[in-house]
Amino acid sequence: MKLEHFGLAEPGDCRLVFTADAQELAHSLEAERQTNPTQDEEELLTAAVNRTILEGFAPLYNRLVQENELVPVTDPDFELLAVNKAEGFRAGAQFYALPPLELGRYTGFVQPVQPHPLRQLTIELEINRHYGDEERAADAEGKRALRQKVTRELYTRRCQQAEEVARRELVWQLGDQVFGALPRQLEAGNYFAEQRQFNLRMQANGINFDQYLKVQGQTVEEFRSWLHQYAQRKLRSWLGLLLVAERENLLPTQEELDTAMAHWDEKLDGARTFPENDLRKVRQRLMRQRAEAFVVDHSTLTPPPAQPLVQELG
Repeated sequence: MKLEHFGLAEPGDCRLVFTADAQELAHSLEAERQTNPTQDEEELLTAAVNRTILEGFAPLYNRLVQENELVPVTDPDFELLAVNKAEGFRAGAQFYALPPLELGRYTGFVQPVQPHPLRQLTIELEINRHYGDEERAADAEGKRALRQKVTRELYTRRCQQAEEVARRELVWQLGDQVFGALPRQLEAGNYFAEQRQFNLRMQANGINFDQYLKVQGQTVEEFRSWLHQYAQRKLRSWLGLLLVAERENLLPTQEELDTAMAHWDEKLDGARTFPENDLRKVRQRLMRQRAEAFVVDHSTLTPPPAQPLVQELG
């Protein structure tokens, strides 16, 4: 496999074109025939091209990363440009590397833990769902004690949920301290990914978008502006955690990397690609986890109110 071209469309936006000759493609075609002889010719050729890339791309990738002092932060995205069994194929790849960024402060953030108010209706539904007729038919003092108990339990759960939200917000505050231009296509792709996740959450909860806007008191333009800011902040925080990990030497050991690679989790790391890139993903996930803990440990979560705010019926 040979490199035909490599360049940066802008800092962090890495693009290359490479070729594989007929012999490399023929070797992969034969391997695919042995592995899955029922494939038709088109499927066979596609699988062979993919096999050739996954087996042969790593040396090119490693050389480019080392020679250009790159820190990749995404998987390569491949595009087949031309293929011919007699000549081989030509393909392109794009991946994003950490652009030149400046890191401001990453400790001393403050975030309040703000549990949502409890509705009286929620308390009554919880009692009806989990307590029998005998407990619900107690005298006035017994009913009052039961409502207090259920309210405390619900509020404890609300506080735990609010603390998780507050911890995430502390990390997102880090994004406000990551300065410098990001690749435009990386920003755009991240925005559309957040938009897809939002739409999936809406569908899962059976919420109409127009109803959502009405409850939030937003116009479509205001929502898009908010989502863009949210996605931008989250992306900068994600990159900022890598900068914090490097600065504080929060790097995983080889043993930790080996364990993570041996227990690959697609929910955390996505699908496997090629070993060098898989190792990069695992290393950076562990780095971000450690950096996130560092930021939270060196910041302040202000506690929630001692008593819940209960919204009455009606």
